[in-house]
Amino acid sequence: MDLLKRIRQKIDEFCFNHMRMDGAQHLIAGILIYDVLKYLIPVWSAILITLIILVAKEVVLDKWIRKGVADWHDIIWGVIGLLLGVL
Repeated sequence: MDLLKRIRQKIDEFCFNHMRMDGAQHLIAGILIYDVLKYLIPVWSAILITLIILVAKEVVLDKWIRKGVADWHDIIWGVIGLLLGVL
């Protein structure tokens, strides 16, 4: 349990020191999507579907449809949010 707490503290420290506003939005989205899905479907399915949603948003909306700017950092921040949600 102490290991998880140390990991969480390191992630929090990294996020606060290296995040811009767009990253914060993706971080929150990763947490919220997972938190909603985990009550509706099994945990591993919620994790997988959250990953699919995070990647699909960047690839489909931002890259193909050009509704935004595709950036792999956004996926990373979303995955960090997912990890924080799982912890």
